[in-house]
Amino acid sequence: MYLNDVKLIGKVYDGVQLKTLANGDAFLTFALVTTESFKNRDGEPVARKEIHRVTAFNKAAKEAAPDGMLFAGTEVLVEGFLRSRESGVTEVIARRISPDRRED
Repeated sequence: MYLNDVKLIGKVYDGVQLKTLANGDAFLTFALVTTESFKNRDGEPVARKEIHRVTAFNKAAKEAAPDGMLFAGTEVLVEGFLRSRESGVTEVIARRISPDRRED
């Protein structure tokens, strides 16, 4: 049995636009920043940031940016899977991108 499933909650790093191709297909790419907070051996707080490349196609892209834009600083939940490119870059292919609605 195999599983390739990713869920990330973070902030959109850069404002992005929805792109539509001549054939009607749509795609959205952006960087997502996640932050992990913990204490080191000395008990000092540490925050580690990771930047993830996210790509969404067609329905997922259009639902994530219904007005054609997804703005920097927006907190989102990204659900999808990982895909590695020949260039060595690993990206998240989003099945769904939605506003983070966690109760803090």
